[in-house]
Amino acid sequence: MTRGKVPKNLNGVFRRNGPNPFYQPLGKYHWFDGDGMVHGVRLKNGKAFYANRWIETSRLKQERAYGRPVFMKIGELTGKSGLLTLISQKLKARLGILDLSKGSGQANTNLTFHANKVLALHEMDLPYVIKVLCSGAIETIRRASIGPPASQKPPEARTKNPKAERRTDPPATANYPPPLRKIEEFTAHPKVDQETGEMHFFGYNLYSAPHLTYGVLDAEGNLVKSIPINLPNGPAMMHDMALTKRYAIFLYMPLFFRPKEMVVSGFPFIFDPEMPSKFALLPRDAADASEIVWFNLPAGMIFHVANAWDEEGKDGPKVHLYACSTSDYTLNELVSSNSTKGIHWSREDVSVTPKNNTPYCLTRKAEQNSADMGRFIPGAHGGMGMSTRGDATVDFAAIPRRQLHAMGDPAISLRAASSKSRDILNMSGEETKSEEDRDTFALFHFTFDPATGLATQRRIVDPKQEDCDAYLLEFPIINPRYAMRPNRYVYMATFCDGMKANGFVKCDLTKDEGGGWATMVVGKVEYGKQRFGGECVFVPPPGEEGGEEDEGWLITLVYDARVRKSFLLVYDAGTMEVVAEIDLKTRVPFGFHGLFLGEDDLQKQMRGSTTSGGENKGGGDVEMGKV
Repeated sequence: MTRGKVPKNLNGVFRRNGPNPFYQPLGKYHWFDGDGMVHGVRLKNGKAFYANRWIETSRLKQERAYGRPVFMKIGELTGKSGLLTLISQKLKARLGILDLSKGSGQANTNLTFHANKVLALHEMDLPYVIKVLCSGAIETIRRASIGPPASQKPPEARTKNPKAERRTDPPATANYPPPLRKIEEFTAHPKVDQETGEMHFFGYNLYSAPHLTYGVLDAEGNLVKSIPINLPNGPAMMHDMALTKRYAIFLYMPLFFRPKEMVVSGFPFIFDPEMPSKFALLPRDAADASEIVWFNLPAGMIFHVANAWDEEGKDGPKVHLYACSTSDYTLNELVSSNSTKGIHWSREDVSVTPKNNTPYCLTRKAEQNSADMGRFIPGAHGGMGMSTRGDATVDFAAIPRRQLHAMGDPAISLRAASSKSRDILNMSGEETKSEEDRDTFALFHFTFDPATGLATQRRIVDPKQEDCDAYLLEFPIINPRYAMRPNRYVYMATFCDGMKANGFVKCDLTKDEGGGWATMVVGKVEYGKQRFGGECVFVPPPGEEGGEEDEGWLITLVYDARVRKSFLLVYDAGTMEVVAEIDLKTRVPFGFHGLFLGEDDLQKQMRGSTTSGGENKGGGDVEMGKV
């Protein structure tokens, strides 16, 4: 503990998911490419313990078998060589080199809790069921399988032959609802209705129609609804959705998947500013996609939604949606401007050992065997973090300096390829000033009137309205107890350089009187010089709902480039003051989204997830609700 004290009633496990390449990338690296690693901090009785583990995905297990990267990566999808990469992936699958039937996702984006299970999520694959141990470490249970249970299929559709499942679904009859479809893709941002226990989700398919499927899991994790939706302008990246008590809302932004344009534009995802942003409002009780109400607004890109709710009116409900958006976007800016191929990392033996051989600590050496000799250990953007737990200590003086460089020393520079190259991932760890011409993500307020078909959008909080280091606002969060109902406060990370956040702000939506940043930003936190973080997780106080909306804590991970270590910070969500700062004794790579499991949920997921012989299986599928 470096500052303050962990509140006595803050007990549970803080989890943060993110990319962490197991092997050194063979080409350009995109922030989305790394293998999923879950970092956890166990908080109990004022004490803290840290642990991390990779998620045992099918992709990672197959690459481990080959001892090198073999799957296609987003960072490699550039130019003419990108087309060859796409063709190569399909060829590897046909030749049996890769088994794509078990998924190809990294499970590196988000974590959620539903039906007494913790799910690791990645939008181009199915969820992975994981178990969070009392120590804070995880075990991978299985890759989930989401489809109609045999008991819910019409008699003529039931079969004992798995191959027969490929047949066309039988038509709906008067005795049966529309047939449920097996889910192949699953969003990284499903929405859980805390009142009904339902999880609403979608999946998008870039290669074949229907390009979008909407689904619902009941409180026990059973698939109860799946609706295919045709997208009028072809496949596009769709990262998040919104949910109200009446509607499921899908964000069809003009970031289209057009692989043929890689030769010209250099990247397969093309933002088309001439096309509108389309919002699809589908009633939650709809039987099919014909009940969608479509709304068009000027072109923009939304990655993350803060909240949405219905406002009752004389002519029917009006829908409010708050999200971070920009009027322009280029996905390939998240590709490192330099190839990592040819960079040789030190193979000096480095281990991090806890005191008294504390269990559940991952001890690793840079050179364990021939399969590990190419292990990727770059700067703090998303590379391997040496694993510690509890009171483990790291003797940096005993580690060769070039290995320290590989662990995130700001002195290292990987930008030798071109002094003019733009290192948006900031692989060097150096602090640089933001550029005025960078795209700005700001907080927007959207409204939709299904009765009249009218929609509006307003930019209400923009970092350019204030003289600050931030060039975009992202990772919006709220008190989760206020999901789907009017809320007052939104917290957002302030990004200052590449994908590094130097703090976060607290916005009061009730002060939306046209003053923007000056009136709506009621709290601001800056981490300090060369200290960077990401998303915060809002943790309400345990017990029944009550009190003020901003009563609770904000928890986040912050990397300090000066000491090459990360810290867990706990803030009071009301006062925005630091409650506790915990030295994790190691560097935690920057990542995406997190989850806090309280003591009750921690015990529930232990009962809801089981392993076979205590091993990390990570392969094969298991039906949701039947792990």
